[in-house]
Parts: sequence; structure tokens; C-alpha cells
Amino acid sequence: MIQIQIWADFECPYSYFQTIVLEKLQAKYQGRLEIVWRAFELTPVEGQVTPSQSYKDNFEAAKSEPIILKEGLEFLVPTFLTYTWLAQESVYFANSQGLSLKLARALFDAFFLGGLDISSEEVVMKIASQVGLDIQQLRQALDNGKLTKQVMADEQEFKTYGFQGLPAMLIGEKNFSPRSFMPITGYKTLEELLEILPK
Repeated sequence: MIQIQIWADFECPYSYFQTIVLEKLQAKYQGRLEIVWRAFELTPVEGQVTPSQSYKDNFEAAKSEPIILKEGLEFLVPTFLTYTWLAQESVYFANSQGLSLKLARALFDAFFLGGLDISSEEVVMKIASQVGLDIQQLRQALDNGKLTKQVMADEQEFKTYGFQGLPAMLIGEKNFSPRSFMPITGYKTLEELLEILPK
């Protein structure tokens, strides 16, 4: 089985695009591809902050990607950036239930299409419930602190691999050594990933 590990941030439009592509890829490979969510927060902040000019420029550049038109995405310009740690921990937990990609897509939709505050526990829990996650188990996992440690380890591993941006991926055979995995930085289209993956 092929495994793709992805580091992504919920306020990064290119991470959003990559999630959409991975959904399509997973459907195409029908059980022969496992997606594992790895956490990385680009701009850790407390509360809400106004997007920087560099973020706005990056967002405008992202809006020219063909996937926007192809998927009919009606992007809302983010008026704030916020603390996404809860969202990251929740999607990491969703790995254990095979729902990480589904939850990640729903959270991206909520932020970029709905303008919702994904630092809100109420918002995250509602979305998690809608995609089929066991909310009681999620709350227990969030409360015991294990997810926080795992997410911190993910961020450290991101740096260890020397990734320079998001999204970032490791691609390889699931049961092989992580050292054999191919590191990839930056958004890749479905066509580009199909060229990279084993046939």
C-alpha cells in the first residue's frame, strides 16, 4: 500500500488545494492509498490577527490556480488569521478513524468558503461530528494531552526533513523505512502526483 504523509496548515490556500487533490487520488486508488495527516501551523497566534500583506499577496496568487475554477470554489478573502492548533489536533486524531482527509477538507471549506473561526471548539466539534468522528473520543483525546505532544512532534519532524514550505509530503510504501520515502515540498496537481506515484 502507498502512503502519503502530508503536513499542511488550515490557513494556507495551497494546503487546501492539496487536500482536494488527495481526495481525488484516494478515490482513484480505491483502498491502495493511505493518507496520514501531519500537523504544522504556519503562523501560530493567540486570538485573531489581521492577515499580513505577504499572506494577502500569496492568497491572491493562489486564486489564479486552475483548481479554483475546476472545483467551483468561491473563495472568501480571510479577514483574520487565528489559532489552528485545535483543528490540527482534531485532524491528527481523525487519522485513527480513517477520517483525517474528510475532516481536513471540511475545516478548509469552513475557513475559506464559509469564513468560520476554526479556532472555536464549538465550530470544530460540530464539523467533526458532521463528518462522522466520535466526538466523545475526540474530547477525551484532546483533554489528556497526548495529541498536543504528537502535534509538537510533527512540527519538529517537519523541520528535521528540511521542508521549506507547505504543503509538504512524504510518499512511499507504507511498510518500508521512512528513509525510503520521497520528500516533496509545494502544491502538486493530480496529474503531477500520478506521475510520481507507483503505477
